[in-house]
Amino acid sequence: MKTFKIILVIVIIGMLAFCGYFGYQYYQKWQNNQKSNELKIIETLQANQGTIITLTTELAEVKKRVVGETLKETTVIKEEAPTYESQKEKLIELKEDPEANKEQIEVERIVFEEQINKFQNSPDKILINTGKEKIVIYEDEQGNLVSLQSGITITRHRDVKEVIKDLQVGKTVEVTKKKDWNIKAGGYYSFDNSYGVIISKGILSIKDYSLNISLLINDFENFRFIAGGDIGYEIRDNIELAVGYNTDKEFYGALRWSF
Repeated sequence: MKTFKIILVIVIIGMLAFCGYFGYQYYQKWQNNQKSNELKIIETLQANQGTIITLTTELAEVKKRVVGETLKETTVIKEEAPTYESQKEKLIELKEDPEANKEQIEVERIVFEEQINKFQNSPDKILINTGKEKIVIYEDEQGNLVSLQSGITITRHRDVKEVIKDLQVGKTVEVTKKKDWNIKAGGYYSFDNSYGVIISKGILSIKDYSLNISLLINDFENFRFIAGGDIGYEIRDNIELAVGYNTDKEFYGALRWSF
């Protein structure tokens, strides 16, 4: 039972790593799609000088146009937009009567936390001190400048060639190499000084790492079979090193070839 639990833990860790990796890959694809859409818009504006495209986001209305070699953007943060500051003020007001507004407070808190996360995840943040007040500007997920405050107008001019160059960076998403059979064979050596042949089947692959179930043979006269689970690392094409644990309660290392 203890051996089974150890192998189960290895499998669960591998599955979590697998899901995390492909979740990251999905996010990368989504980001690249966002860049691709923005790139199409900029190229269209560059080809049609002076044409204005208006985009509406959760917080703002954004107008874009290209004049000569300059991309001109005007962003107006809507008065009714659920910005960080407006949500904070709304929560303060609702908490004056927390019992009566309990459900609404939960709804507004979720929106408030979403705005905090978007701000924290922004790659570019700017603090402007006008003397009378401080205005915080940041870049949203679509690359538009927005603000923590409502009712703000933001104007930005950029070199259109530099914008296109930036959007073209990182458009290729890595595709993990897949093997048709994912069967592996080689030799193993346990830390209890037994050794023999190992035959494995890969069940999960993350870049150069893999999670495998294995069959170990260490008694060639009686053909004694042992089950095991291991994590492998591909040191070069089709050659893999692995470390695992088997049903004889032994840790082992293996060198094997993939087919």
